[in-house]
Amino acid sequence: MSIQAREPAIADETRLPYRVIQGSSVDTYQEKVVYTYGDSPEDWRKAIGNYILFQFGVYDDPRSTPPISLDESGIRYFERQLKLAGLEEPDRPPLRRILDIGCGWGYILKYLAERFPECQRLDGVNVSRRQLEYCAKFHAEQGLSERIDLYLCNAKDIELLPDADEPYDLVIIRGVISHFPDELYETAMRALAGRVRQGGSVIISDNLYNTPPQAYTSDTPDEVDRLACKHRKAPGYFRDVLEQSGFTLHDMRVLPANIDVARWLMDAKANIENKELFPHGVTGALEELRVLAENWSVALLKNKVSTYSVIVKKPFPG
Repeated sequence: MSIQAREPAIADETRLPYRVIQGSSVDTYQEKVVYTYGDSPEDWRKAIGNYILFQFGVYDDPRSTPPISLDESGIRYFERQLKLAGLEEPDRPPLRRILDIGCGWGYILKYLAERFPECQRLDGVNVSRRQLEYCAKFHAEQGLSERIDLYLCNAKDIELLPDADEPYDLVIIRGVISHFPDELYETAMRALAGRVRQGGSVIISDNLYNTPPQAYTSDTPDEVDRLACKHRKAPGYFRDVLEQSGFTLHDMRVLPANIDVARWLMDAKANIENKELFPHGVTGALEELRVLAENWSVALLKNKVSTYSVIVKKPFPG
């Protein structure tokens, strides 16, 4: 839900390593999402891997040699999505501009900059100042600051990103839409459709409910909105919003497999419970992840929920 606020504005706060974009309304759920990613990046790294990727992983890639780390499984999943989107084809069009909505701790932007050297303009959007500050430092260390621009911006305001006359060839939205109330999801996808080049791709990964979301119950019920994911969505609704926004569905499948997501979660849980890594235990979002890992793994094994890979494209006219 949004409430009216100030006029749309783009603020260039020169002391910050990112630009601030604020539309004419405020997403009232945003602060819960900000809280979720408020813990130390070093603690997140100990829990889910050096790349700090939070979208699970695949464990059957022939290039992976056991034991397979959280980092390895996570990047193999993203590479599989790139292949599904046709971005490994030798005759693919060059990418000139890329957008990562919910860019997290910045590793995917770094990966994309190296994977697609012809792309000199990559934009990262996030609502977490802490993550953006980390991203800026990380990208500077990688020598990528000239190519990557960062924005403190809610997804509903992406139409306000600079240079609308330079549309995006590729958009990444991984592990983000679970944080969106339905109204925000619908608003953001309509806004995004106006910023994607015809023929451009949007790569999405998110958790959806195979049972009616309103009827879902956890095996360990409680009243905690763990990791800001209370806004549950079903695959049909998820797909309908994308198509109604002007995208065409290119590929939609359960990926990673439920058993792989459960494996990733239990590996993360084991890290969080490791007394050598966390001698004093954890609180906040990492404790939420520890509890969610078990609940969600049970739901995965019962096929109540799945992680879906979704690829949509902006159609050419006619």
